[in-house]
Amino acid sequence: MIVPAKFVRALPPVVGACFKNWAQYMYDSVPFQLADSPIHSTAHTERVLLHALLIGGSEAGEDERTLTILAHAAVFHDTRREAEGKDTGHGARAASFYEEFCKTHPEVAYMPEAAYLMRYHDRRDDLGEAAIAAAFPDSAKQVIQLFRIFKDADALDRWRLGRRGLNPDYLRTDKATHLVDFAKKLVMLTSIP
Repeated sequence: MIVPAKFVRALPPVVGACFKNWAQYMYDSVPFQLADSPIHSTAHTERVLLHALLIGGSEAGEDERTLTILAHAAVFHDTRREAEGKDTGHGARAASFYEEFCKTHPEVAYMPEAAYLMRYHDRRDDLGEAAIAAAFPDSAKQVIQLFRIFKDADALDRWRLGRRGLNPDYLRTDKATHLVDFAKKLVMLTSIP
């Protein structure tokens, strides 16, 4: 794992356990189509996982199911990228891959909410929120909140793209706005020189 151990030790116990479990699972078992990508493979995914769990634990509580939905979305969201630049549709490909992966890996219980988070993470917010509202009419508010958390977690790692990679004005959650400096520091500590 690339996240410094001191950061992991500082996490609330439930969040820390979820982070360690899913980061290790990703490294051991999840294949990436662009495995050698310097900007869209395991290092990026591990940082997004950390951000998603930090924001999720703060904004949505430390409910294990909620954290697992965010963890699944983070771990699988960029696995089916075909290009480094704009690759609209990689979220949908990742969601399909995730569903098939869960069928052959019973230790990963399929969570439809996670599939929707990743399916629309590369699309406009309004499209994702409308699809979530239609798919989860009884829990739309909660799933849309997770969608916003996940999109912010992914956005926070845009520091890896350079000093102008992230515009904090586009973040959706209060907790994410407070993680901007931490996210920048994390990229500096975990990026390959």
